[in-house]
Amino acid sequence: MPNGKALITDLELKADGTFKLRSVDNIYPQTFDDYTNEGRWIIRNEEVILNPTLEKRKPKIKLVEKQIGLKDSIKIKVNHFVEFYENEELIETKETEFDLLTIYFNKRRKYKHLTRKWMKEGSCAFAPRIRNRVNLDSTNTFRIAKKDIEKIGVYTYGFIDFRELKIKNKKSDYLEITVTIPVDKERMPRNKKVIIKGNRAYFYEIKGKVRKSLTPLRKKTV
Repeated sequence: MPNGKALITDLELKADGTFKLRSVDNIYPQTFDDYTNEGRWIIRNEEVILNPTLEKRKPKIKLVEKQIGLKDSIKIKVNHFVEFYENEELIETKETEFDLLTIYFNKRRKYKHLTRKWMKEGSCAFAPRIRNRVNLDSTNTFRIAKKDIEKIGVYTYGFIDFRELKIKNKKSDYLEITVTIPVDKERMPRNKKVIIKGNRAYFYEIKGKVRKSLTPLRKKTV
């Protein structure tokens, strides 16, 4: 319960095939903002699907490689954009500062957490110590020692898992990564699965899959 604010997810399934959902921001849960939505639900393969006709929005990621003449280092720049949708229409694309983005070079264990100097850590259960931390300024750039890079993995809010980018030119000494996160302003659930077992509704996901090991909700039927 950060800042005295309770984190509540409340799902109401109605007999007429509609639902009402109150939940924490499904893209940026660290904000602890909550949203209330209504829509349609169906049962498919013994699972409840919220808004089955709405496709999930997927983040986009792009890599630009250049040679700029650096002798012993590689310069990395990360651009971060958010696409805002309302009533299924794209209404704005805005460049934003990301809070936390994880990047690795060749192997996952060789990762760095890109963050901001002001970001606190370890103050509560939701903010454990951030290891291998690199604080970025407003230019969103940093350097690493020159080495052969075959692939880069990127993960941030809005991703289900790491996204990998293949390096085409191993002589590149400037890599520019652009991440674009699509966000519904109302945070409408899209083709969202819920597993119902008795009076329990399993709602929460890890890597895009509903996990029955996580705390269930109490089902309501009207």
